[in-house]
Amino acid sequence: MLVMLALLLVPESESEPPMLITTDMTAIADEPVAPATELVAATEPVSEADTVSSAETVSSAEPVAQAVSSTDNSTEPPALVVSPEEPAATLPPTAKMVLILDDIGYSVEAGLRAINLPSQITFAVIPHTPYGKALAEAAHQAGRELMLHAPMSNLSGMDLGEGGLTLQQNEEEFMQVLTAALADIPYIKGVNNHTGSELTAAVQPMQWVMQELKKRDLYFVDSMTTPDSVAGATAEQFRVPSLRRHIFLDHIQTTEAIDIEFKRAIALAQQRGYAVAIGHPYPETLAYLETALPMLAALQVDIVPVSAMLEQLRIVERSSETAAPTDAW
Repeated sequence: MLVMLALLLVPESESEPPMLITTDMTAIADEPVAPATELVAATEPVSEADTVSSAETVSSAEPVAQAVSSTDNSTEPPALVVSPEEPAATLPPTAKMVLILDDIGYSVEAGLRAINLPSQITFAVIPHTPYGKALAEAAHQAGRELMLHAPMSNLSGMDLGEGGLTLQQNEEEFMQVLTAALADIPYIKGVNNHTGSELTAAVQPMQWVMQELKKRDLYFVDSMTTPDSVAGATAEQFRVPSLRRHIFLDHIQTTEAIDIEFKRAIALAQQRGYAVAIGHPYPETLAYLETALPMLAALQVDIVPVSAMLEQLRIVERSSETAAPTDAW
């Protein structure tokens, strides 16, 4: 069915933006992928070096994943792996991993290949892209969860394209752009930020975002492109369900680097009960996931949508509540 859908996916305008995603299938077929046995190494506990403060970027204990120049210009460098103040969740024995694929909407081939991955991946679709609506429809028909991947202003000067939210917009302009983006992608259950190192650190615009999400009963996932993000705190203030990203899988787009980050996500999930990882529909990432995802069952790790993770955490929070002591007696 999804193959047939590809015939229906046509750009919404003649002026198609530059393709952000390459789809060289020959290169994909020749790309080495970590064998199944290597994933067993991911059961090693996450070291203290993997838990960095919000002022740090990447652990110095892992030189392969240190800040280096990346060929990816569509996203900002990761701001943190996991914050120490975030408590481990007391979840059922099977660990949970939320796996989000960003930047859906520019490539039919990459989008359909991602949708066909054998797991409950959450797809973050950029608004006003040539194939965003059609790929959202295909993902929905395949039973996958969808988010709006909202472009937000960044400190790197990266172009946001149509639908970008910036500090230069007044409230009326900001809300017009946001509501148009929310309306552009069907079936969404939440929002996460595309870039955003500038905007997610600004209180007022994040309040505007959370007010609108609260009205629509949508969640927010902070991609954590800056350690100064106030998105999580603002979401809590407005009682908007939210998660934060722990791992970027493919900031470095090589099979070896993706393998390192995926194993770190597995280890974090096993140690803390859950982990939130973000990747992109790059050829290297998709090739790796096609092989790696079927191995997770043997490691007792489940891929779950964002909404399912939020519901599980809500249940855990409620079950951990105890009656307040009283001095009445």
